[in-house]
Amino acid sequence: MKDFEELNLDMDKVLANTISHDDLMQKHLQDKDYQRVYLETSLEEFAKDGNIDAFIRSLQYVVKARGRGAISSLAKELKMDRSNLSDILNGKVQPKISTTLKLINGLGYKIQLKSA
Repeated sequence: MKDFEELNLDMDKVLANTISHDDLMQKHLQDKDYQRVYLETSLEEFAKDGNIDAFIRSLQYVVKARGRGAISSLAKELKMDRSNLSDILNGKVQPKISTTLKLINGLGYKIQLKSA
């Protein structure tokens, strides 16, 4: 396997033209339809593997994509303590299913059951 020097790659140029995963997610999640599909997919994965942390991280990305003050306005709308919502979205607190459903609804979505 060749290393970067053997390939004559200028790592500064490569890095200058590279976008981080978080930045790419924020770019794509500006689109509300993308947000919906992203959350649907994440919820389906959670239903399969039970990884609540990955699903909460998806909610975190969507809330973050909604911009500055999104956590505060969402907490106010849901009548939740802002710091509690922040702790949930940062993975410090695992939410109850009722709180998770409340978050999904607060973001403007609802869950639909489909037959497998």
